[in-house]
Amino acid sequence: MKQSGQVLIISIIFMVVVLTLTGALLGFVGQNVIATRKAVASEQAIQLADAGIDKAIWQLNETAGAYTGESGTVLGVTGVFDVAIANISGSVKEITATGYVPDKTNPRGTRQVKARVSIDTTTVSFAYAVQVGPGGLSMANISRINGNVFSSGTIDGANSARISGDAYSAGASGRIQDMQIDGTAWAHTIQNNTIGGNAKGYTLTSTTVGGSVYEYSISSCTVGGNASYTTKSSCTIGGNLYTPYAGESDPVAPAFPITDQQITDWKNVAEAGGIISGNYNMSGDDAATLGPKKIVGNLTLSNSAQLTLSGPLWVTGNISLVNTTKIKLDSSYGGNSEVIIADGTFSTANSAAFEGASGGSYIMMLTTSNSLNAINIANSAASLVAYAPYGTATMSNTARLKEITANKLNMANSATLDYETGLADINFTSGPGGSWAIVRGTWREVK
Repeated sequence: MKQSGQVLIISIIFMVVVLTLTGALLGFVGQNVIATRKAVASEQAIQLADAGIDKAIWQLNETAGAYTGESGTVLGVTGVFDVAIANISGSVKEITATGYVPDKTNPRGTRQVKARVSIDTTTVSFAYAVQVGPGGLSMANISRINGNVFSSGTIDGANSARISGDAYSAGASGRIQDMQIDGTAWAHTIQNNTIGGNAKGYTLTSTTVGGSVYEYSISSCTVGGNASYTTKSSCTIGGNLYTPYAGESDPVAPAFPITDQQITDWKNVAEAGGIISGNYNMSGDDAATLGPKKIVGNLTLSNSAQLTLSGPLWVTGNISLVNTTKIKLDSSYGGNSEVIIADGTFSTANSAAFEGASGGSYIMMLTTSNSLNAINIANSAASLVAYAPYGTATMSNTARLKEITANKLNMANSATLDYETGLADINFTSGPGGSWAIVRGTWREVK
């Protein structure tokens, strides 16, 4: 009896040990199952977040950068993701994507990642304050260009017109006359000018030159420096004489800085952001943010209306700004610039203004019109770059801006152009074929 009781006690103890070990094992297995499920859910959540990053990049490229994010997007049966977009600059954005498994209400796994993306920028080099085509440059009534000028046609002045830099007139028909040029003047024919620097070309007459001359023929002139020539008549030379001299070859006109293909690419980017059918008018206290967009009609701003650009605009009609209106760039552009394209004409009057996002940031008004009134600037436009490769541009009534490229330019009534060195390399955010892509090294897991 004593032995059989001991066996029972031992059996009970054994059973308790077995049950304890079994319970512990089941608990361990359960914890591992839970941990595994959480690990799987966490891994699925980060994959969802990565999918959100990929979706955001695709949408940015499809909408020309207009995509702003989304919330609660379901992906298969796994879970959902949110995407938020923050503007760092005109060409850089930060994407925050959060993945939830199986849903946002009771998630088993939540992961968040961030990445910065950038778009290719197009650099346009405006080497001259003014560059004009065969139509040439005409200046009158104390108009002034603070910078260098290159004309494929003539440069003609009157009534104290002045160029503070160098002036070039291309080809055998090139001519600079009735101007004050503070720098070098170079043209086939130079007549009736006051030149602070050197004079180069074939014929110089009735001109005062502060520097040296390099011409085949000089007459009725006063030269402060040396003179290189073959024929001379009624000239006073302050320096040495070098003769004979065949004269300088005629300047060769450079190509305009923007190609037709580039203009087409900008139009495509604008159109990809959406189309507005009909005229777009703003007046009074109206304020709007627009871009990228194509407007099939005219764009008119009047009576203090204010338009903020968030992308390129393409206007198939005319653009008109009057009465203290303003077009400015969104602050996210930083040092980058933006373009507005008109197939028709562009005009400003009565204190219409343009404002970049920061120093070195500009708005370019580009028209493809071949009209004699393609661009008409009748007031100050400080951060404006104007471009009319096929038409005539006119500046009048104390107008001021930064740069003009046109087939022909007329300046009058104290119009002034103030070139800035930063225009030699101006960056536009919407390059040809430009696409958004992750900036290397910026992908990171936040939580």
